[in-house]
Parts: sequence; C-alpha cells; structure tokens
Amino acid sequence: MQEVIIDKIPRPNLNFRFFKWIIIAGLIIWLISSTFVFIPAGNVGALYDRGTGIQNRVLGEGLNLTIPFWQKVQLFDARLQEYTMTAAADEGAIRRDDSLDAPTSDGQSVKVDATVLFRIDKSKAPELWRTVGIDYVNKLIRPFSRSQIRMVISRYTAPEIYSEKRQEAEAIMTSEIAELLKDKNIIVDKVLLRAVYFSPEYSKAIEQKVIAEQLVKKAEFEVQQASQAAQAKVAEAKGFAEAQALQRQTLNDQYLQLEAIKKWNGVMPQVVGSGSTPFINIPIK
Repeated sequence: MQEVIIDKIPRPNLNFRFFKWIIIAGLIIWLISSTFVFIPAGNVGALYDRGTGIQNRVLGEGLNLTIPFWQKVQLFDARLQEYTMTAAADEGAIRRDDSLDAPTSDGQSVKVDATVLFRIDKSKAPELWRTVGIDYVNKLIRPFSRSQIRMVISRYTAPEIYSEKRQEAEAIMTSEIAELLKDKNIIVDKVLLRAVYFSPEYSKAIEQKVIAEQLVKKAEFEVQQASQAAQAKVAEAKGFAEAQALQRQTLNDQYLQLEAIKKWNGVMPQVVGSGSTPFINIPIK
C-alpha cells in the first residue's frame, strides 16, 4: 500500500487581490454604462422612472444621463417609416399575402397593394409610450390604414381607381388617415397605391373595351383624314377654276402680242401666207 504524502501535492496560487480589482472594475464599468445612455441617430428616448412613471422629457441623440437601477430608457425611431401591405410574400410588413380586398362603387371587387409612409411625433414619444405602447404599428397604422383605404376605394368605380382618379384617391387617403392618427401622435406623410388587381373576367372585359375604343378612334381618324383630303381637292379645283376665269378676263390682243415678243428668237418668218396676221404689228404713224 502506497503512502500518500499530502504536503507534496501542489496547491493553486490564488491571487485574491487580483480578482478583487477585476470585480471592482467590472462594477464601475457597469455603473457607468447604466448611468450614461446613448441614443442613436434618428431616434429619441422616452424615460421611465420607477418612482414617478413615464417622464415627459424626451432624450435626444447622443449621451444622456440617467439614474442606474431607477430609470429605464425606451428608444423610438423618429425617422420616416413605411408600412407595406402587398400580395407579394417577400415585400410586405407581413410575410404573406397582405393585400386589401375592397369593393368599388360599380360593384366590382379589387385587390390593392398599398404603402403608408409615416413618422412619429418625436416630441410626443413619452405620450405615445404611455397611451399606446411600443407596438403602435400593429395597434394604429395597420388597422386605421386598411379600414380607411377600403372606404375611399368604395367611392370610385373600378376604372377610376385604376387610372384617372388614382392620384386623387391617394391624396384623399393620405388626408383622412392623417386626420385619424393626428391625436395618436402619428404623422402620415403619404399613402401610395402600389398596384390594383381586378378579377380575370373583369380584366379581360377592360382589355376588350380598350381595344374597341382604339378601333373607334382609328376609324374616326381615317374618316377625318379622308374628309380633309376631299376638302383639299375641292379647294384645289376651286382655285384652278378661279385662276382660269381670271386668266380669260386678262387675255387681250396686247397681252398675247407681248407674250409672243417675249418668246420670239429674232428671226422673221420665211413664209407668210396671204391673209395671215403679221407676227409683229408695227404701228405706223
């Protein structure tokens, strides 16, 4: 049986003073990081105090001083944001078909892709946090926008919302949604109708109508061209007749004699028949 000599087993050399300073340094760094809060560019901060609740003071970009353990900062994006509702599963805020189904005034049903451009009122970030919370997109932007876009589309016919009245509808949507969200501390900049989709049957009917209108316009243009050509020929014939009448009025012996002199080459005729009219009448005094 082997004898184990305990005194010869090596013991770790622990430097407790070294670990103590590491712990102290870590606490100091943690306290400093908890005291100074950095607000990134384009953001604002709302301050929650454990004693008095959400403060009305807005923290701007850069370093801000807070009380560790006692105060908490919530960041809000103050830049222009977009919320897109589309049938494309890889483009919208929700990764699936999130387009809007809306009825038109002529009884058709259309699908609409839309984008809402908005920003928060950064001076009211604490109020937004207090009354709505940080999930204001799903609580405000989405339901208000979808409801109002459907209501505006229902005031137009399908061809109007597809073409000539599209910009007008966008302006009305922007105005009405902005008014609804104004007291919610949300500022709406623009509502964009990205695309309007009809049923296959209605799309085919519209295409046939457009083709028919183009054929009618083409026929009208051809008739107009033929009419203009006929009018031109009439005007040409009328001008020619008037020119002939004027020419007959101006023809006399003196004019004919002058024209003959202009064309004479200076050689007298070799044979002049009896009773013929001389080529040049020379007046005799």
